[in-house]
Amino acid sequence: MKSEIIFLAPTPPPVMGPSIATQILLKSRFVREFKVIHIDTADRRPLTTLAKWDVTNVALAFKHYFRLFAILLTSTSELVYIPISQTVQGFLRDVPFIMLSKMFRKKVVLHLRGGNFRVFYDSANGLMKWIVRTRLRSIERMIVLGSCLKPMFAGLIPDGRISVVPNGIDFNGRGFGPDAAGAGTDMIKRGDIILFLSNFMTAKGVFDVLHSVPIVKRSGADIRYIFAGEWVEDGGERAFMSYVGRERLTSDVEIVGAKIGAEKKRLYGQADIFVFPPAAAEGHPWVIIEAMAAGLPIITTNQGCIAESVIDGDNGFIIPPRDPGAIADKILFLRNHPEVREKMGRRSRELYEANFTEEHFVQRMIDAIRATLKDEGDRA
Repeated sequence: MKSEIIFLAPTPPPVMGPSIATQILLKSRFVREFKVIHIDTADRRPLTTLAKWDVTNVALAFKHYFRLFAILLTSTSELVYIPISQTVQGFLRDVPFIMLSKMFRKKVVLHLRGGNFRVFYDSANGLMKWIVRTRLRSIERMIVLGSCLKPMFAGLIPDGRISVVPNGIDFNGRGFGPDAAGAGTDMIKRGDIILFLSNFMTAKGVFDVLHSVPIVKRSGADIRYIFAGEWVEDGGERAFMSYVGRERLTSDVEIVGAKIGAEKKRLYGQADIFVFPPAAAEGHPWVIIEAMAAGLPIITTNQGCIAESVIDGDNGFIIPPRDPGAIADKILFLRNHPEVREKMGRRSRELYEANFTEEHFVQRMIDAIRATLKDEGDRA
């Protein structure tokens, strides 16, 4: 008989890490392995409302609390899965989910889809630290996105109760596959299309990529930058476009907005180099996996567990954060060395197929849930 689990998690829209993961799992064999009762915790409003105290956020939280309580009253579930936040407001919102689940004697699996938890904990006041310690002590398992993120919970959760589940996605189609890098038109073979795809935030490196454009342009290289995403920060678009106008980059920079599905695949298929240089904590960005699946060399930074996917000098380059000059240098190097660019692209695809497909992700999630159902783990 299938084990019944309660699954609190958002679905798209908006399209972001947790909602992508939920969508994949609910359409996979995960729901054949377990009887899943899904509570959709999505907030359909724009991303600018995230992590803010407002009436709607509070109302949504209480709606989900009551929904969980009602299910717990009648459910025979053994386990509750809860994505956990790494901010004061977010964690306090999540605490009632944990407490309700434990009140009904359910096993609890938390899933951190980020890499900033230790900074949050260390900067918290004494009361908040006590709340965090107390709640984490009561759970059965924590899931993190990479091995390098396990130390975030040192002294909070025994290592034996932490599972590593990197993101994974099936991202195939025309222009994708082992021979994707270097394939296509002569324009693509020149290495002259640079893609940045993410939510447009300073922390994601969007302005660092933009500031690399005039440096590359001064070298005489004819390179086109494509920026795909949507603005999250107030005033960001205005500052971006002001810089483009001031530096006369209109013909070098194209903003195409947020893309999903076939349109997103088309962008990856057109690109020669993927650039994503976050300057703040990340988990395991989906865009990195997508770029690997597309057979692209990747220029990025060592945030979260990115370095577990992008190996410096192998399938891309790890550069310092907030360094437009380093971005420009690596773009020009890859443009001027097509054999390296193509080799790195092929290596990206190989690493993707070996580690980061949807099947890898789903199986690791199944294993983590099964392990929790079977054994509460090391409670020392």
